Amino acid sequence: MKRPQTERELQKGEAIGVIRASRFVRKCAHSHREINEGLILEIHREIFKDVWPEIAGKYRDENLEISKSKHLPPHHSKVSSLMNELGKELKQKLEELNIAEGIILDVVDNLNEKTFEEIEKVIRLSAWIHHKITHIHPFREGNGRTARLAGNFILERYGLVGISIKIEKENKNQYCNALAQVDKFEDYEPLVALISDGLIDRYHGVTMKHYN
Repeated sequence: MKRPQTERELQKGEAIGVIRASRFVRKCAHSHREINEGLILEIHREIFKDVWPEIAGKYRDENLEISKSKHLPPHHSKVSSLMNELGKELKQKLEELNIAEGIILDVVDNLNEKTFEEIEKVIRLSAWIHHKITHIHPFREGNGRTARLAGNFILERYGLVGISIKIEKENKNQYCNALAQVDKFEDYEPLVALISDGLIDRYHGVTMKHYN
């Protein structure tokens, strides 16, 4: 594919990359591909491999500041070790969540309290990985997009549907404040609420599925 020459071409190429990465996430989730540090790198690579190959699937080698945010991402020299720690913690959390595989089924008519409890655990894990990636900010660009797709992987892996968190106009402040709430107080409730709202929007006429 020809490299983008203008800002408009770059934006179009990145949009195509996000669509491709979304399909990649869905395919991997349904095939029971393990989510780990390597998969997060692959998600990022799918987004940028055509438009910005020199950063695609590679951790940043420079320090960053986030526009209109008080959060200062870790020094670039710490990114690799922090992502490695993320992978280890994620593995533990996934082991605790394995019971959800046998509870989230492809029917919504017989949902019981236990099912809702397991769905909440899945949503909370999605929020956790979403925040961890945005907090570490491991990539030169595309951290938010990668975080949202990694969160969707968790949702789809356990039989829910991927969502689209709206981060435009007034919703952007709500999204940024939700992430800041975790940074400041380790309070995931606003981010969990955003993901839950996204699921409610998606589940109008959609059936939950568990993929074996």
